[in-house]
Amino acid sequence: MAKTPEAVRRLDLSGRLVLVVEDNESCAEAVSDWLASCGALVETADSVQGALERVRVTSPDVALVDVCLPDGSGWDCVDRIRTATGAGKTMPVIAITGYAQRDVADQAAEHGVRYVVTKPIEPDALASVLDACLDAAA
Repeated sequence: MAKTPEAVRRLDLSGRLVLVVEDNESCAEAVSDWLASCGALVETADSVQGALERVRVTSPDVALVDVCLPDGSGWDCVDRIRTATGAGKTMPVIAITGYAQRDVADQAAEHGVRYVVTKPIEPDALASVLDACLDAAA
């Protein structure tokens, strides 16, 4: 994920806690670095269980969740996070996937996930959906 000046200038995540649930280490690192450059506080997890452990001690403003995780699907992760935090459908979640968006859009909608970003993740696309998620949650 290359940092683009336009995306960084346009998105201010100061003080926002973002949970990145991604088992691909290089992808998780690139996304986390970009989010941090926008001022976000970033927590990472590489599995459903790791995500649950993080949300038990933190309250993310938004979560980016990979659709395919080693110990379950991203949808399992979304459902379990929301149940564990009591956040119901209110915590915004962005699905990230290597699959075509149209292939996962219906599944995403079934789990209350409005946005899907396809890998490789473009900073402007991620900035746009983060902006929309956080505005809708406010």
